[in-house]
Amino acid sequence: MTDTTPTDEMTVETHGHREALALAGTICDLYEAVFSLPPFDGNAAEFANQRSYFPKLVDRPGFRLTTARSGPEFIGFGYGYLLPAGTLWWNTLAEPVDEEFAAETGTRTFAVIDYGVLPDRRGAGAGHRIHDELLSGSGAERATLAVQPKAVRTREIYRRWGWRKVSHKLMDPPIPAPVFDIMVLEEMPRAR
Repeated sequence: MTDTTPTDEMTVETHGHREALALAGTICDLYEAVFSLPPFDGNAAEFANQRSYFPKLVDRPGFRLTTARSGPEFIGFGYGYLLPAGTLWWNTLAEPVDEEFAAETGTRTFAVIDYGVLPDRRGAGAGHRIHDELLSGSGAERATLAVQPKAVRTREIYRRWGWRKVSHKLMDPPIPAPVFDIMVLEEMPRAR
């Protein structure tokens, strides 16, 4: 199922399971193009890891993939899934959250796993459109994501969109980064 929302020459679409699998190569190429540059400076091991886990995520309950195209060219993407009851997402945070905050039902929280827009296409609204479409259709009450602290500009954009940091997590192994800030959005966007 594809939900298409065109504006000017940009098209934002949410893809179903089958379409997401068919787009795996394109999404992984976009991931590499976005995360190979500063401040992320991803490497071959990180990109191979992402190519390995993306097809597995598609099978998770509540998985969503949203893309942006300019004409036929894919310029951005975002994907994630609903956190299941009993998830480990909130465990091992440096600043623990309380039990009520961490309680998951399988529909309470949408986790944004990866999200990005090609550098030469930023500033035209694609990122915000992907963000809002991805989250507004998730059916969740709130959202969470992990962002590298060195991604200062990215974290500032998230703050402007209503996200707040609730903790940070030390990664073991430290791939793709040794530390991630854990952020939460408690007021979900509405569909445009």
